[in-house]
Amino acid sequence: MTFPNLSLAILLFAIHTATSAACLNQRVSLQVLGSGGPELDDGRNSAGYVIWVNGKARLVVDAGSGTSAAFGNAKADFADIQAILLTHLHVDHAQDLPAFIKGSFFTARDENLLVLGPDGNQRMPATTQYIERLFGSQGAFPYLSDYVTPKQQNDYHIIAKNIPLAKEQIVTHAVSKDISVSATPVHHGPIAAIAWKVETMGCTLVFSGDTSNEYKVLPDFAKHADVFIANTAIPENAGVAAKNLHMTPTEIAQIAQKAKVKKLVLSHFMNRSLSKQPFIYKTVTKLFSGPVVLAEDGMRVSL
Repeated sequence: MTFPNLSLAILLFAIHTATSAACLNQRVSLQVLGSGGPELDDGRNSAGYVIWVNGKARLVVDAGSGTSAAFGNAKADFADIQAILLTHLHVDHAQDLPAFIKGSFFTARDENLLVLGPDGNQRMPATTQYIERLFGSQGAFPYLSDYVTPKQQNDYHIIAKNIPLAKEQIVTHAVSKDISVSATPVHHGPIAAIAWKVETMGCTLVFSGDTSNEYKVLPDFAKHADVFIANTAIPENAGVAAKNLHMTPTEIAQIAQKAKVKKLVLSHFMNRSLSKQPFIYKTVTKLFSGPVVLAEDGMRVSL
């Protein structure tokens, strides 16, 4: 049996494969809900982001102070959110979770909500414990306990899951048929913390979370990402204690260059790094050859 059009078929398959693997960047974008840290006087919301897919807000990544109000200002609909991803449970990354849940009462949400975050350690609770301590019948907000133990048919349920903290382990979870997320533990001093990778429509977004990169996992984890969102909480001349928690601008740039990411977004500024943005930008652009974006609250970043 002969296949006279075999070469054409192979070519068409190759084109289709390459096209389907390419980032459909017109269908995916990142919006910054908060680009600041835990300080009261930095003029910014704490850490948080929304990922838009096909015109709908599908994922929230971190939920620091102020992000719930910014979510509303972005005209996002919480009924469309398929998961909330937490890098760790510091206040400036997880404080507004109760505000999102309470606010959801006034939306049309009727599907269960996936909340993924790190497992616990000696210093921090597991994400499942955090949810229970917030919304359980003996928690801080027991009047919202229906969201962890639904009592009515129209209640949605928070499905909380912990990401293991074993070094170099990568855990992948299919959020929907169009969205897959992966997490890997990162070093953030004594705090249980993870980095997140989101893959959708052929596009890859990687969030460093707060980390010193002591585990050296980010270059591989962020490899060929369409956008790498790196927390830039310290300047180059930060002290030893700060460097045990966060990456310097030089380290961020080196990771981005080694990973060959297509775009680098610097975010999660604190006053000590916010005041040195021009120098940080100059340092990073000398070492990373791709485009560099300094995050601002409300900014929409294309891929």
